[in-house]
Amino acid sequence: MISHVVFTKRAFNAIVTETIDKNPVETGGIFIGYLLNNGIAIVVETIPPGIRTINQRAYFEYDADFVNYLSNVIAKQYVGNLHVLGLWHRHPGSMDTFSMTDNGTNIKFAVNNGNYGAISALVNCDPKLRLTMYHVNPDCTYTPIEWSVDDGIIPEDLLKLHYEDASNLPILGEHSYNMSPATSVSPNNNNSGSEHIVDSICESPETGSSKYTIADAIDDFSKIIRKLINNAN
Repeated sequence: MISHVVFTKRAFNAIVTETIDKNPVETGGIFIGYLLNNGIAIVVETIPPGIRTINQRAYFEYDADFVNYLSNVIAKQYVGNLHVLGLWHRHPGSMDTFSMTDNGTNIKFAVNNGNYGAISALVNCDPKLRLTMYHVNPDCTYTPIEWSVDDGIIPEDLLKLHYEDASNLPILGEHSYNMSPATSVSPNNNNSGSEHIVDSICESPETGSSKYTIADAIDDFSKIIRKLINNAN
């Protein structure tokens, strides 16, 4: 089970700015990042809902082609194997529980991620913006979980980009240059009251070809705990 979510500042900022931009109507986004074996989800990027969206007070539709394209573009920039972790969307007023339509969407994310389940966040503006984070099991049971925003406690390796300087630029010929597989999502545009998202081709963290090992996760968890203790002091 996912017990805690850590956002990068960039990923969290994207939620707030998207909410401000579309206020007072609904909007949302997709979380991509890492699921560690210690129960911590690291949201590296929040993908916006797109350009050709429909935004109303109690209804909105993603731009499926845009989300799928941008998810791949961003995921390919990172050395690590980013996965779709879940999603967020705004609800009207102070409604911080999921609708029946939301349940169907959340189940699809949770089933795709195997035993880990998924994360799903609700944003309310009543009137100050607040975010409620939930862990979703494949049987659609919800558990409220804590979240934080802190680049400093995320291991640097998980945020490493392929090209951060000019020292390892590729040599490109006539043939295509194959980078590591990227995350993909395929939202369904036929929404009814909320967003339907079918995460049909993203690899599960349990079955993907990532080189990230249990030993790596344990080491990263130790680093996070040490930083949390240091921050508390």
